[in-house]
Amino acid sequence: MTETEYLQQTQTLFNAVMTHIEDNYPDLDAQSQGAVLEIENDDGQKIIINQQAAMQEVWLASRSGGYHFKWNGTNWVNTRDDTDFWDFLQQALTQINV
Repeated sequence: MTETEYLQQTQTLFNAVMTHIEDNYPDLDAQSQGAVLEIENDDGQKIIINQQAAMQEVWLASRSGGYHFKWNGTNWVNTRDDTDFWDFLQQALTQINV
């Protein structure tokens, strides 16, 4: 994948995450600035999603740990076990949206 394609895919992902938060989690604040997207609850707990352009990955950091995702041509999947990004995000959202 070219750098331009990578950046397009990550921007599409960030937009989808922002829309998902706005539509389903009104108590959470989601802000995207450059290569970083932060989701925060009222207690200050965060989920951080960021681009890692050099490796063409997206990283997600949450209370449960840090995870790396690569684009497989269809979805962003975990580099360790091919689990979909959205599964990890949903787990992280459940942890901070209590």
